[in-house]
Amino acid sequence: MVANSLQLDKRRDTPFIIVIVFLLSIFLNQSNVLFGINLSLSDFLILGLVISLIMKQELKLPLTHIVTFSAFSILILFHSLFIIPNQYMIAADPLATLIDYTKLLVVFLYYIIGFNLSRLKLTAVFLNGFVVGAVGIGFLGILISFVQIPYLSSIMLYGESRLIGFMNDPNFFAVIQCCALSILLRMKPINIFVRSGAIGIILLSIISSGSKSAIILVALYSGYLLIGKFLRINKTTPSKVIGSLFLILGLSSIVPTLLKYSDELLAMIIERFPTFSRVELLFTDFSSAVSDGGSGRVQVWETARQMIDSAPLLGVGLGNYINIANQFIHDPNVAHNTYLQLAAEWGIVLTALFFLYVGSTLIDNKRSISKNDQDNQNRQIIRDILIIFLIASISISLNNARIFWLVLGMSVFQTRYSDLLTQSSKGENQHENIRDNGHL
Repeated sequence: MVANSLQLDKRRDTPFIIVIVFLLSIFLNQSNVLFGINLSLSDFLILGLVISLIMKQELKLPLTHIVTFSAFSILILFHSLFIIPNQYMIAADPLATLIDYTKLLVVFLYYIIGFNLSRLKLTAVFLNGFVVGAVGIGFLGILISFVQIPYLSSIMLYGESRLIGFMNDPNFFAVIQCCALSILLRMKPINIFVRSGAIGIILLSIISSGSKSAIILVALYSGYLLIGKFLRINKTTPSKVIGSLFLILGLSSIVPTLLKYSDELLAMIIERFPTFSRVELLFTDFSSAVSDGGSGRVQVWETARQMIDSAPLLGVGLGNYINIANQFIHDPNVAHNTYLQLAAEWGIVLTALFFLYVGSTLIDNKRSISKNDQDNQNRQIIRDILIIFLIASISISLNNARIFWLVLGMSVFQTRYSDLLTQSSKGENQHENIRDNGHL
């Protein structure tokens, strides 16, 4: 039913829905290729969640979002099946196009669920479930580094050395662990010993993945946190300024000592985690680290760039990427860069509009600022996860990442519709409305 307002009812979620959301969040840490399709147990749970929300008449989304996605679908499918085959003189592949469009449809479903999780104030349930799954899988991964468990080792290790958890790619696994790290660093209250132990597990699992991109990502995110804390310091408070100076002096005295014994420390880590030899170059030879050992992205980036040059406006569409890449002299593989991948498939215009939209959700407005500290904490965590994905997208194709789209849906609601969340937290019994074009 379509109406002229999007309503937020008083909390009526049942324990059943909370359990589904919690399990869904845990299984976002799992994804494997079955029958040629990348599937996650969360896909089955999300269908159950959709059905439950429909039965409770709680599945809502502004009509503008639905119209936009529908118009995009018609445009990209027509372009993929009729325009591009004629332009490049290739046979249309309806099956490949259908598979790629199904992936897009599934992640849009995650976007809808993310929007509704924030609307129903279930963000904390999602964050708790996700971090429990990430820490648990990280612990199992570290365990098999010390104790060989045949069945788990064959599943959780890539090339018998790199930890992939229950994902199908070590780099994507490491990005997911970085997201869990951001939650642990922001979430309060957590016992200091529990937090420290969980952070240690996450960091060791990232090291065990052998992902150089993830190590750089952790360093960049740490810098982002430190800058944020520094900017929040009240410069008129002498105690804070003096404390910061002592911290800087302390680090200045410790760093030379760490550098002195860095070789011995790296040797100890590599002895226990052999795959860390992949990331050791980041500390000893950075230029080689980002180009050697299978990490070179130049060829696939160049292929994507040539495809963008040949179809800049609307791209090559869905299901055509590999076939058209074969026409170029470079590696006919995915771009390993979300921005290039989408620009090649969707075109520069649609890709630019999409990322401008994503970027707009990172900017707080008056409606997204709540008097509720928990709401603001959740908002900051969701924003951090989006930032992590945007940075990681430079070296990995994450356009079909389920958690990215789910978190994007959360961020859209928190940024654009959070006045409903604020009014609901005050315990008002009447329905609160925000004017839009409609809802599901």
